[in-house]
Amino acid sequence: MSAEPVQWDGFAGPNLCYTDRMEEIAPAPERTKTSARRPIFYSLGGVALFALLGWIVWGQLSPSPPSLPISSIPAPEVGHPAPDFTLPTLDGQEVRLADLRGKTVILNFWATWCPPCRREMPALEIVWQQHNRGDVMVLGVDQGESVGLVSEYVRQNVGVTFPLLMDRSQDVGDLYLVRSLPTTFFIDAEGIIREIRVGGPMEVDFLNQKVREVNR
Repeated sequence: MSAEPVQWDGFAGPNLCYTDRMEEIAPAPERTKTSARRPIFYSLGGVALFALLGWIVWGQLSPSPPSLPISSIPAPEVGHPAPDFTLPTLDGQEVRLADLRGKTVILNFWATWCPPCRREMPALEIVWQQHNRGDVMVLGVDQGESVGLVSEYVRQNVGVTFPLLMDRSQDVGDLYLVRSLPTTFFIDAEGIIREIRVGGPMEVDFLNQKVREVNR
């Protein structure tokens, strides 16, 4: 919304003829000269007052610019810094996302009960191995399950070696607005989200293509 420009039509004060009245009461030249300047003085005062009021109204109606560029505000959206978090791994270590700056990160939200999650696990492992187990960081964030259940599942069915993080309370899933599994965030070396993939399974070629795009 923007303020309508103020149209100024001149002094709107009392309609008095100071010169005529002053000639009747005191026709002295010096008094007539002083009185003739009074409408100009009041007109200038009125203009200044209306200008001040217009400036105040404009300031109230005009939206204030954001204090920071939108791209500097952490948010689970493309073009924003990935929100930071710290989670324990399956083997009891801790991983903080901010500590991984300088690496491309594939952040994959999954669960053992999710069929497409299970099917794309081997592809994530291959990409992890292809990129020297760390040049590209693959993180699997399990949603809401126990360490025992995930450990047994990995031992019997998957055998992945990339870090699996335990989001037992799903706070990080909520932080990233995860509503379906799998959901994968591709994050560049500066910590900026470059793509979000909802659904799966993802194949090795697709994952490598996204890694190349993120690293451009």
